[in-house]
Amino acid sequence: MSKRQTRRTFGCLQGRADALLPCIYLADYGLSGRSFRDCASGVRAGLFALGALTGGDRPGVASRVGLLLPLKYCRDEAVRQALEAIPAAVRSSEGLSDRRVAVQQLLDQAFGGDLLLLDGHDPDEFFATQLRPGLIPQLAKSFSYVVDVLDDQNGAVELRAVATFGWRSYGELVEWFNGVDPVSGTVNPARWKSLTPFVVSGNTGHIGLRDASRSGAQLLRPCEDLPRWFCLRPDVTDAPVGVLFEMDQYGWAKLHISLADCSASMDLSNVFDPFDDLVAWGREIDEGDLPVMIEIDEEGSTAVLAVLPTEDPKRVLLRVTRLYPDELLLEGVVARSELAATFKAELRRFFNLEFDPGHWDGDCSVNDGGDPPTLVRLKQDTWFSASMGNGFHES
Repeated sequence: MSKRQTRRTFGCLQGRADALLPCIYLADYGLSGRSFRDCASGVRAGLFALGALTGGDRPGVASRVGLLLPLKYCRDEAVRQALEAIPAAVRSSEGLSDRRVAVQQLLDQAFGGDLLLLDGHDPDEFFATQLRPGLIPQLAKSFSYVVDVLDDQNGAVELRAVATFGWRSYGELVEWFNGVDPVSGTVNPARWKSLTPFVVSGNTGHIGLRDASRSGAQLLRPCEDLPRWFCLRPDVTDAPVGVLFEMDQYGWAKLHISLADCSASMDLSNVFDPFDDLVAWGREIDEGDLPVMIEIDEEGSTAVLAVLPTEDPKRVLLRVTRLYPDELLLEGVVARSELAATFKAELRRFFNLEFDPGHWDGDCSVNDGGDPPTLVRLKQDTWFSASMGNGFHES
């Protein structure tokens, strides 16, 4: 695996998706912080986000998230041949009406009327359809879905593995997709998502997440000025701070922050490496250069860590939120020195004892017994590197 490639069993695809196309894409419109819930544990692995190019006066990329079913893995030759003829049909120079007739005929050959074009929609290289109940059993009979890829933000997605499409009904599939508890059978109705079958042969685009190739930290300065308008109540005491970094696999880690009995967790992705930002954020807190805020791109959602000053320079407001939809995860008044010291100590502990360069830096993990690239870069910051010692110690 090259240093630019990231293994994914779920998440936002950043490379060109040619190796996965043409495909049927059972997906939800849009992308939220709940999209990949339980995926890291394997419970709902196989959910991938793919962008669809949009036209009109303001062209862009619309996000979708769901299951990718490449046609080349269809086990029914007649079905596969009919569907593989659709890209030529949608690219033909015929008028819209003729193209719609041709595409629907091919869909009927494949699925016998269980997959329909939407009224008024122009079938292109990334078009939505309407399913009938009989479609899902047909997919279960003949199709597989993508569960493992190598992703390269500067290149192409490489398909590593597929799994048999095992859902027997649409209801069973959407219950899995929405994370319905198998014991209680419940889910928040406001968060229920449906699935639309897209037929995709091209027209895909890079989802507009924050540029992962940036170098240096991206500190933000929120405009809130609490001391101008508010003072801390006399009965407000400083909350004890807890910070924990946790190493995961395949280019992922986690950050857990707690205040007393409240906690918040964030996913850290090596595609959008947050460690430069985190080091700079901790340093600014320690030095009292406030307010300061960073955004952590979780590949599909954004966590925001903000520290705001109060009228007492020794005490600050720590706030952790998640954007889109806006969600307050954690908020409390803490001692500035305790927050900075706890954060730095845990960051050093993580890199000394737990950080796994094989899962974060890929093949460029450790050269000649020295530090991995990520740690080499972070050690350039004296706030982080002081008293770190020589060499990197793997757990």
